Amino acid sequence: MRPLIFILTLALAGCSTPPQPAPIQAESGQQPLVPPYPTVEEVATQSPAKPTTAGSWTAISDFNGQPLFGGASVIEYKIGRERHTFKLQIVIFDERQYDLKVIDQPEDWSGGNRLTDSMRGAAAVAGVNGGFFTPDFKPMGLMIASGKRTGTWQTGPLLTGAVVVTSHPQLLWNAEVNPDGASELVQAGPRLVDSGQAVAGLDAKKRSTRTFIANDGGSQWCLGLAHDITLSELAELLTTPGVMPAFTVNRALNLDGGHSSALYFRTNDGREHTHPGWSTVRNYLGIVPK
Repeated sequence: MRPLIFILTLALAGCSTPPQPAPIQAESGQQPLVPPYPTVEEVATQSPAKPTTAGSWTAISDFNGQPLFGGASVIEYKIGRERHTFKLQIVIFDERQYDLKVIDQPEDWSGGNRLTDSMRGAAAVAGVNGGFFTPDFKPMGLMIASGKRTGTWQTGPLLTGAVVVTSHPQLLWNAEVNPDGASELVQAGPRLVDSGQAVAGLDAKKRSTRTFIANDGGSQWCLGLAHDITLSELAELLTTPGVMPAFTVNRALNLDGGHSSALYFRTNDGREHTHPGWSTVRNYLGIVPK
């Protein structure tokens, strides 16, 4: 693995006033309102079996890092294994420098370009699509955005964890969640990594674009977009030393994926980027400088 270049980008992310966003070209394309969500067989099971050991990962490209206002960085790179190439785009940030926000987006007609408008409205420098939603465009499970509750708490093989913000952000499994006092909350799943280990029983056949959130057990967080990957491969990738630049994953949770997968970030020069942002989604997770 090539030496990491991520750390030097942090020094560039200074304390200046953030520049105004540069215009971007809106995306186009029509997709079904609600994507086909994973079946029970495609999400984590309660199997006690240990995850299988796969072949080694090989660097395909350098870690291309760019600074974001407030001290975060976005890193884009490619990694290969067994004749398959995986493209990753990740945003690494420190909760001491950023607030993590659930951004509600109730307009079911808005289209994928609503991602940019939502991030601008929340003053976020980066963000991804959030949790699942129902055919009538309601959050699947409980959502709390800026203290406002929508939906109800649910459990099952798909919704196995939640992003919860009280005094600070937390990545919690269902049995640990107490919604009382939370200012932000979104349910999602399945779990990918627990205590630094890939979760057993994840689907290893269906490849798709997937969005995820991860925490190192301390103040460091990661929002990520992985392309053409199975749940099992993603869990293994996140727990393989050296594959995640300058970040060690303690817990990771899958977010809504497929056509819903989208990543937004704004670099220090004010330029905005969205990848790919095709579908209307009900909510987003964004990071806002403190």
